[in-house]
Amino acid sequence: MKLDKADYRVLILLLLIAVGFTSLFYIDINKKIDIGDREIIGTIHFKNNIVQRKLEDQVVWETLENNSPLTNKDTIRSEAFSDAIIRLKDGTEINIDENSMFNLDLSGDKPSLEFSQGSMQVKNGTSKDSNLVIKSQGSEIDVGSGNLKIEKEAKKDLSLFVENGSSKITHNGKQIEVESGKKADLVEGAEVTVKKIPVKLALPSSQQLYLSVEGHDAPVSFNWQPDAGYTESQLEVSRSPLFKLQLIKQQVSGNNYKTGFKEGTYYWRVKVKDPKTEKWESSDVGKFFVAKDEPLRLDTPSNQTEFSYVTEPPLINFSWSKITTARAYKFELSDTAQFTHLVKSLETEANTLSFDDLAAGEYHWRITAHSSFPGSPDKKVGPNHFKIKKNESYPAPHLIRPSNGIEITLEEIQKGQAIMIWEGNPELVKYKVELSKDPKFASTLLSKESVSNFFTPNWKEYGQGVFYARIRGIAENGKEGEVSPVSRFTIVDKKTPDEIPKPEEIKKDDKPKPPPLELISPFNTVVEMKGKQSIVFTWKAGPGADKFEFVLYQVEGAKRTAVFRSQSKTSPVTIKDLSLLDEGPFSWELIEYRDGEATQSRKGNFIITLDQLKTLKSSDIQFISPKRLYKEGK
Repeated sequence: MKLDKADYRVLILLLLIAVGFTSLFYIDINKKIDIGDREIIGTIHFKNNIVQRKLEDQVVWETLENNSPLTNKDTIRSEAFSDAIIRLKDGTEINIDENSMFNLDLSGDKPSLEFSQGSMQVKNGTSKDSNLVIKSQGSEIDVGSGNLKIEKEAKKDLSLFVENGSSKITHNGKQIEVESGKKADLVEGAEVTVKKIPVKLALPSSQQLYLSVEGHDAPVSFNWQPDAGYTESQLEVSRSPLFKLQLIKQQVSGNNYKTGFKEGTYYWRVKVKDPKTEKWESSDVGKFFVAKDEPLRLDTPSNQTEFSYVTEPPLINFSWSKITTARAYKFELSDTAQFTHLVKSLETEANTLSFDDLAAGEYHWRITAHSSFPGSPDKKVGPNHFKIKKNESYPAPHLIRPSNGIEITLEEIQKGQAIMIWEGNPELVKYKVELSKDPKFASTLLSKESVSNFFTPNWKEYGQGVFYARIRGIAENGKEGEVSPVSRFTIVDKKTPDEIPKPEEIKKDDKPKPPPLELISPFNTVVEMKGKQSIVFTWKAGPGADKFEFVLYQVEGAKRTAVFRSQSKTSPVTIKDLSLLDEGPFSWELIEYRDGEATQSRKGNFIITLDQLKTLKSSDIQFISPKRLYKEGK
């Protein structure tokens, strides 16, 4: 069948409509839902894989992150191989396992939790009895003083185990108290059956965290206490709370067992044989975690950094590595090395803070990461030392490109990559850029003011040859700062081939130097990100390196903020999370390790745009530094 023009128009229109509605649907299901002025009742302190929530008046499920706030009447669910630790404001802790779902309603005098399916643990976090009620298919469980574990598979019956304290069950119009160490089975239309569990799990303790060192399993010791007369034990360990896939099913003589585990969430139980009936009876289900032992690092300001200012104290950004298993961080800033006097002390869930009210002087800072898991020790790092100096004149900008001795090709000019970049100062509102063929600048080819810290001259006006460049900053009051050192560079048709260095004789006692590390891309260039889904960093290194540490910094004036860090054994490193990036200047640092030690490092600079930079004007770009006491970022 042959289509005419009208048919083609209709077909194209239908395709456009389909693409449009598909895009809107994708945006809707992936957008972050604004909780508005809803009452916040708790926080996700730790989550593994996919845990979602649905607001009371929404139909879309939102994927939660660590430290996400929970609001009243939220419905929470977890996917397969997913779990979470939730802490409510009243101290109650809720630990949900995979394929679980519940709804929270803490309004009124009798707060309730509507439990739909899965398995979960509810801990009373205070010394007083909890007034929380767990509801499921017409039955009610008063938490009271108990620490509870409940299980329910879809529309099947409900089981309850009281780990500590006691709880009350209302079922079929009758109320029954369940004490510590006992399990109750709730069957619809039948009486509640309560029995004592003949074995108590001791280690790992409930929700215990084990840390694994890279390349090694975490050693886990199991211990349990059977009742008198029970001598035969069977240990079972699984990744599923229903023990569908068992990793260990082991007859054990005694009540101890030790083995190693990789990263993940694990469930365990012990079965003991009743010597009278010869039947195996099961303990309750324990749960433990194995996570990678992530190092806590202080990123910025690095140790012995020096800041300077003339009139306005600088905005100093503090950043440190994020720990997956941490629920919060304690930031401490002191003007003494012993921290006897604290200038700042803050608790934050973010891993960045900024201050612009620090006076001239010497400071020390450190971080404590609070673990999300009970019984796990906090991590501490620091202190780092930095200094703030008050100067009489504004320091000279640092000219990054063109660097001294560099060659700029006509091809780079044609591509719009022959850009001048410099590190400025937040107190300077603009910069004076000068180009000359005279090293003493008796006459100039260009004298231009720029409000940003990069500028592209019209190189085609100047032809080829040797040129000199310098930059001077200008403050808001019109006062000029110091002039930068003069940079000598050459505009050529093609780059001169590198001279082959003469081989140097190496003494027998001397250790040979590693081959030089070379950054390839992006390096002193403009990166056009329009339509791209990732950014790739490549380098060249000699053989024998153990690994490379990669750090990406966002540059704002004189401030560098670490936004991404990773380790790699080979080139390249690819960043796919473009939410880390923004338009403007960036720098990246590569550190090479050999025999466990850092042997050399290189730094590269580049600028990100969403359109070719040559289409921008100076008036289109403005860098601002708002006054604020401190800022938290995630």
